[in-house]
Amino acid sequence: MTSLTDQQRRRLIKQGLSAAVLTMLAGSGLLLPQRVLAHWPRDAFTAETVEDALRALMGEATPVEDESVSFTVGSPPSYAVNGASVPVEIQTNLENVQRIAIIVDKNPSPLAMSIEPGAALKPPFKTMIKIAEDSDVYAVVRAGDKLYQTSRFVEVDIGGCA
Repeated sequence: MTSLTDQQRRRLIKQGLSAAVLTMLAGSGLLLPQRVLAHWPRDAFTAETVEDALRALMGEATPVEDESVSFTVGSPPSYAVNGASVPVEIQTNLENVQRIAIIVDKNPSPLAMSIEPGAALKPPFKTMIKIAEDSDVYAVVRAGDKLYQTSRFVEVDIGGCA
């Protein structure tokens, strides 16, 4: 009997210590996902205009619209019934892609998505975004220290941003 009681007491002490350590880490801010899991470009995501979001995310470079580069937005469609869930696909054959961003002109926060793909990540890139109202959707790619941009106007029946 005493061995069963000892095992239960040890398990309770271990669980109590684990909970105390996790509480201290959470209280100190060390368990926040933006600090632990990924770099979070706060200035870019809180920007209020397309230009501010681009400047915060990509620097002072000017995007080039170059039709000779194979870079397309396969979606969003030109019409979306529900702006809360709009599919977006980015296809490119550019070499050395350093960053990809999707920016929605009339959203409360224009930057919808930003990724820094590694060497193992290959196009096409697909995601779902929210669109508040009829707006231009820009896809911007930084490749070889140049910015490439394309856009598509999307009409939205029901807005997706509150």
